[in-house]
Amino acid sequence: MSAVPDVTVVIPVYNTMPYLTACLDSMAAQTIGADRFEVVAVDDGSTDGSDEELDRFAAEHPGLLRVVHQANSGGPAAPCNAALEIARGRYVFFIGSDDYFGPEALERMVDRADELGSDVLLCKMVGVNGRKAPDVFAEDVADAPFPTPELAWALSNTKLFRRELVESEGLRFPEGMAVCSDVPFTLRAMAKASKITIQSDYDSYYAVKRETGGNLIYSTGPVEWVHAAEQIVAAIEDLYGPGPEREALMYRVFSREIAKCVQPQFLTADKSSREKFWEAVAGFCDAHLTEAIRERLPTEKRVRISLAQRREWDRLEDAIREDAPRFLIEDGRVFVRYSGFREGCPDSWYEATAERVIGRLAKGIDPVDLAWAGDRATGFFLEYWFRVPVAGLEPDAVGVSAERLVKAKGPAARRSVPAGEFHVHDVAAEVELRPDGDTTVLAARLPLGDLAGTAGRWSLRGHLAMGPFVYDLPLTAVKGPVERQGRPGNVSVDWGRKSLIVVHSSGKPSLKRRVANLVGLKPSRK
Repeated sequence: MSAVPDVTVVIPVYNTMPYLTACLDSMAAQTIGADRFEVVAVDDGSTDGSDEELDRFAAEHPGLLRVVHQANSGGPAAPCNAALEIARGRYVFFIGSDDYFGPEALERMVDRADELGSDVLLCKMVGVNGRKAPDVFAEDVADAPFPTPELAWALSNTKLFRRELVESEGLRFPEGMAVCSDVPFTLRAMAKASKITIQSDYDSYYAVKRETGGNLIYSTGPVEWVHAAEQIVAAIEDLYGPGPEREALMYRVFSREIAKCVQPQFLTADKSSREKFWEAVAGFCDAHLTEAIRERLPTEKRVRISLAQRREWDRLEDAIREDAPRFLIEDGRVFVRYSGFREGCPDSWYEATAERVIGRLAKGIDPVDLAWAGDRATGFFLEYWFRVPVAGLEPDAVGVSAERLVKAKGPAARRSVPAGEFHVHDVAAEVELRPDGDTTVLAARLPLGDLAGTAGRWSLRGHLAMGPFVYDLPLTAVKGPVERQGRPGNVSVDWGRKSLIVVHSSGKPSLKRRVANLVGLKPSRK
């Protein structure tokens, strides 16, 4: 190994078997060359065999991995700081011990940073097992401005940092934080960097969600999240005065760290603990929440955080439980009827302005009945009734239609489309609205003439215009039996594993079939 490697990879380790093995194997697979990088792993008092795994790997790959063993410190900050004290690379990269690299990751990152003179480089991240990656990797950016609303969401330390910047700014991880200790470090590095680069042309970093949900971000309680938010806010206020830069970063704190405090998993705690959780959130809001930030939050987060700040614990807990709320359309405005709506709380808390609500809307749609209707003389129809969790719908805001499916493909997933860009599908149904309290029953009558005459498959879909979007959803099977009377012989319906309705047509019957139908005979199978 050369006297000064290009990059030091830092791995803070605590009880991450068996994921640690994949992380270490990805180091051995790097194409950058063994003389250009080093790995420093700091075991923080693991008890699951992670420490032995580190020693095994170091023995099998002499010169690649240096292992430091220390007593448990309670978080990843101290191991990262310990590694920084002995790091020798021109750059340093921090990787979670349950994550792993693509083979060309280090070579591509170092070459790009050297080419552009980058102080901080964000490599493309890919989520594994349902873990989400920051939405900033649509394209390469040689010199990205900071902070922006997009980069405010990319403040983990899983980046390439020029070590000269780290040392000249005296950057270290605050060791009193149970979670998010990397955010103040990264925030300060990006604020002081002369150039930040986004590299999106290669899947460099695979961020893994453990099957047990043991990742630190999934196992931290509200009080610890609030404490972390306080430390992040202190760093923000130290770096930025009032203005759009501070506002972008403060919005992220409420939309991420504080929103994590008001999640359903915390409802299982005893009442005394829950009130301690909610009070921590309320106090933070009293100190830092502005009306401008409140207005920008999506309704689910806005209502929960606002009820917490009002210290209305019962309503807050009811709102947290409501994963399928109902909606009200009134004077063109869309309201999400969480707990407290029109019960002394401002309407503005509940109004969905520019956000998409398709997931919550879909959860509340309930199929009622499906039947065949009509006859050969008047025409055949497929009738379908379903309930939507919306009151105040106008007739021109709803529709049902059949979308022709291509070859063996199934129905398209639910989707939201800007209102001016939506087009009704191939065959439109007549739809009647029947308001029913805070819901609406839609009765659709789909003509089968065009479908019956053409061989193919169609997805039955409902679409609702709500605010600036049209929500286009595949409709699902009813739970009871289907009335078969009145069904034309060449049309049928079925539904697969997801219970999505598909209409099948075998097309126009042959001349032999039509003659047989007229005289009541079965045609030969020849």
